Amino acid sequence: MLTLKDIAKASGVSTATVSYVLNDGPRSVLPATRDRVQKIIDELGYKPNAAARSLKGVRTATFGVVFPHEGIEPFKNEYFAEVLSGILQVASDRKQVLMLFTGMSWEEVEENVPTFCDGRCDGFLFLAPPGNSKFLVDLTNRNKNIVLLGTRAWGIPVSTVDVDNVQGARLATRHLIELGHRRIGMITTDESSTSSPERQAGFREEMAAHGLEVDEMLIEQANYNRAQAESASRRLIDRRVEQGLTAVFCAHDSIAEAFIDVATEQGVRIPEQVSVVGFDNLPYTANLNPPLTTIHHPLREIGAIAAKRLLDLIDKPVQEPREHLFDVHLVKRATTCPPSEPT
Repeated sequence: MLTLKDIAKASGVSTATVSYVLNDGPRSVLPATRDRVQKIIDELGYKPNAAARSLKGVRTATFGVVFPHEGIEPFKNEYFAEVLSGILQVASDRKQVLMLFTGMSWEEVEENVPTFCDGRCDGFLFLAPPGNSKFLVDLTNRNKNIVLLGTRAWGIPVSTVDVDNVQGARLATRHLIELGHRRIGMITTDESSTSSPERQAGFREEMAAHGLEVDEMLIEQANYNRAQAESASRRLIDRRVEQGLTAVFCAHDSIAEAFIDVATEQGVRIPEQVSVVGFDNLPYTANLNPPLTTIHHPLREIGAIAAKRLLDLIDKPVQEPREHLFDVHLVKRATTCPPSEPT
């Protein structure tokens, strides 16, 4: 294996000079000497060991992306695929290497904080972690460069990138109310990330703003797997006629898709008997039958902005945490219409 000594010997300079060339400092090197050393490096194909360099406080030009959601294949899941596309584009533009951490639970992340502190990465992007995670406290206490996507940390000074979840939920609910719906249900997710309580808060705020009561019998919870979304949908559809349900706001497009499929299986017509609004505007939703009305969530832009923010932190670590919230808008398609009597 080539070493700095090999490069120094071939170049006729000291190992310190080779280090200055590789690291662009901290001392200057005469242009002719720099060119000679660089030529030898190129000819011999020397590649610095990133982990060894990081132990000396030198940038590795590598950052990590952490999304350990069990049971989710990230490149088949359109939410993660869209976010990663934005991250990858910035990494490519900035000539950075990505290291992916996935296939585990958030509890396992909690147990393996040292993994994120071993110098292999200059910083980390965390995709939708629980907002009260202890590992976020540990990493910020260790002055690690981290940015959160899709959630905000509760009481922890860390930079975040997300959408205005409250406003998005209000837009979805307002659309249904303006169509004439009054008996509106919601399928939400667990409250481990801040997006879930924020979207539920927006739903409740908009209902209250129009003088409408929220019927708790029309609120269901599901997580991100298909089976739970289908179960929540069946429970809501089972009490549709009794509770007078005419519309549903689903906290995620995947839940809306499950609701539409379950409703169709049970002979409930969408949107004639139940209108449905989702949240995310994932690419496939335009091709559902019927195409889904949803809230646009700029996932690629979120990934890109988060990656840029992380690289800014790495370049200048002493910065105040910043929150970047994207605006949202309603995408009207074919799953909503004025209400009719449940039958």
